[in-house]
Amino acid sequence: MINSGERGFGLPKFSLAERERRWGKVRELMRAAGLDAIIGFPNQSHWDQFQADIRYLTHIGGHQFEVAMVFPLYRDVTAFVRGANEVEWWAIAQDWVKDIRATRRTWGEPVIDRMKELSLDTARIGVSGLGGLLRAPEGTVVAGMLEKVKTAFPKAQFENATELLQDARSIKGAEEVAFVERAAGILDRVVEALLAKARVGVMENEIVATIWHTIIANGGDYPSMTHWGAGQGVPWASRIAPHRKLQAGDMINTELEAKYGGYIAQTVQAACLGKIPAELTRAFDTSVRIFDDLVRFMKAGVTFREVISRYQKLVRESGHIPKGMLLHGRGIGEDRPQVTGEADVSYNAAQYTMHLDIPLVEGNVFVLKPGAMPSEAPDSIRCGDTVVITANGARRLGKRKFSFPEIL
Repeated sequence: MINSGERGFGLPKFSLAERERRWGKVRELMRAAGLDAIIGFPNQSHWDQFQADIRYLTHIGGHQFEVAMVFPLYRDVTAFVRGANEVEWWAIAQDWVKDIRATRRTWGEPVIDRMKELSLDTARIGVSGLGGLLRAPEGTVVAGMLEKVKTAFPKAQFENATELLQDARSIKGAEEVAFVERAAGILDRVVEALLAKARVGVMENEIVATIWHTIIANGGDYPSMTHWGAGQGVPWASRIAPHRKLQAGDMINTELEAKYGGYIAQTVQAACLGKIPAELTRAFDTSVRIFDDLVRFMKAGVTFREVISRYQKLVRESGHIPKGMLLHGRGIGEDRPQVTGEADVSYNAAQYTMHLDIPLVEGNVFVLKPGAMPSEAPDSIRCGDTVVITANGARRLGKRKFSFPEIL
């Protein structure tokens, strides 16, 4: 028996009204596409973001927990977890889905059983993550799981539902925006903590531990992206926390995310354990000015292509080079769009260009991080934070003042 303590374990929860908003929107899109059901399989990669569709529709997930789903056009939604104890735990932790079933780590058979109950033998079935994800264009579905289901339903049609679910996820409701704003507030505290900790002689892995402690102690989820870099020049982020002492003259360059209830905010913070080169100060100050300008410029109806054009114009007028990721969607996962700031994006995969002519709409949320390169260097120091499009234009969700401090 699980000791439930407070109902829901005190975890962040969305309302049933939010559930009905999401389910209603997705089912509207399913009817338009002629889909009878959407299925999704577990994939906890990319900081738990590759099964975001499933968490979006079931309110089950986090801490890289495995979950699958059958989301029918009409009848009850079914979620699948590993064992009986997980069934019991999630029945307490959330109230969106009542039909939760154990798989004992064999995911195909219970999904097949539910699909048979729904008489989907000749149906059109959408598959979450089959292909075209922004950070996984080849898809995130384990072939063995899907092939098992397809073999059991030879007369059914299986289609990619990735873009359909992006249509729903990319426009956030008020409750979702509130969760992202909570995550942005956690990041403000993270930046304060890491700047207080970063001193010559401190181990880099201690700084990363401080980041994680601050996230979790303030109600954040784990795992989330923690790109920490320190060293000479403009250091690229280490993929694993280095066991190295910070040294005099080190430049610190970070790209950090925090989650609240699964919803992601991102920020960018730099500092220097010494004197900052003048060209990097100019690049940072330019980045801040362009960030503020773009926030004023962005409003419903403006296309992402127009945002890129304005960014490039402002960077060139400042005497810098437009380069690097300009903005990408944040939410429960890799929400669209994903937009680079290069002058010519033709070399990039379709994922960088497929949404450029979509207009901004109220409820879009993304991180904005305009780079202003002093030369053809691979990277520069920039500012960045999470932004939401409202009825009155864009609004930054983080509250701290952008800074690039010298820590002497």
